[in-house]
Amino acid sequence: MRRNRTSSLFPLLLLLVLAAGSFWLERAVQAPDRDNSGKTRHDPDFIAEDFGVTKMSTTGKPEYSLSATRMLHFPDDESTDIVEPRLVQQHDDAAPIVIRANRGVVSGDGEEASFYGDVVVVREAGRGRSELRMRTEYLQIVPERDLARTDKPVTITEGRSRLAGVGMELNNKTRRFELLSQVRGTFDAGK
Repeated sequence: MRRNRTSSLFPLLLLLVLAAGSFWLERAVQAPDRDNSGKTRHDPDFIAEDFGVTKMSTTGKPEYSLSATRMLHFPDDESTDIVEPRLVQQHDDAAPIVIRANRGVVSGDGEEASFYGDVVVVREAGRGRSELRMRTEYLQIVPERDLARTDKPVTITEGRSRLAGVGMELNNKTRRFELLSQVRGTFDAGK
């Protein structure tokens, strides 16, 4: 009789072990609880239309100004998306440099800005120099270090001279300019 009881309890124990295993497996593969606070979503916490900001030097002169038709700030990574941005860099001893694009993103710490879609950089004519114009589809700017770079095709024109290549790095402080690959161009020496 004892054997009969053991053999009848075995299937019941097996079912309990399987049920516990199923319960554990369900909990192990279930997604973690969602954070509905909004901190982890990439939703803007504020939007500005037709805005502009200017960074002043320690002497009170404008170093650069940024304007756009629309700005969206995102709290999850503190980044800022800008629509139709226009960045103007001003230097005491040189003509202003104006950068325009379809869209831009400024990092959360403000240390860099990336411009996307029909990026045009213009150094105005002045001091006996022609206007310099650069076009590309992407440009990264690090304002504090005066750096600009891209890994996309770029075309640069100054007067009737033309230079094109893929990838570019410009250090405005050292005045070092480099096209990285597939470089070709024409240079007009003038008179």
